[in-house]
Amino acid sequence: MPLTRQQKETSVKEVETSLSGATAVVFVAYDGLTMSDFNTLRTALHATGGSIRVVPKRLLKIALANVNLPFDPLAATGQVAVAWGSDTVAPAKAIHDFAKDHAENIQLLAGALEGELLTLEQVINLAKLPSRDQLLGQLLSVMVGPVRGLATVLSGAQRSLVQVLAAIQEKKA
Repeated sequence: MPLTRQQKETSVKEVETSLSGATAVVFVAYDGLTMSDFNTLRTALHATGGSIRVVPKRLLKIALANVNLPFDPLAATGQVAVAWGSDTVAPAKAIHDFAKDHAENIQLLAGALEGELLTLEQVINLAKLPSRDQLLGQLLSVMVGPVRGLATVLSGAQRSLVQVLAAIQEKKA
């Protein structure tokens, strides 16, 4: 059953609201993807704080024009879905990981990061970045490294003194 004009307007407004509040947006083409696979993708995105929505291409083009994203979904072959999230890397990573197992049914098209359109290569590079938590862990490790080294050096002098005193005690005993 075709959508009524009111349903189309509502759909466009919902997509506009979602995309305008998103940090990262990813466009995917999918064909032959089963509903259970699509639900698996949706669950993976929700786990990272993202969402995905299937919107008719014509309505998606209107919504993208209204939020000033210059992506043309009509140029893509197959059905198009749009995924978004507040995390910079999470939507691209979730879809990229999902596409590894379902390469024949889903492919990345393009993306947007904070309102700037990204090419396919840029989206793939974004998906390969470590997550925010991993990056924070690496940063913390780098920051703690010098302190850990200083503690090791300072404890080395005490350890050496204890070893010298133990050797003297053994020699006298």
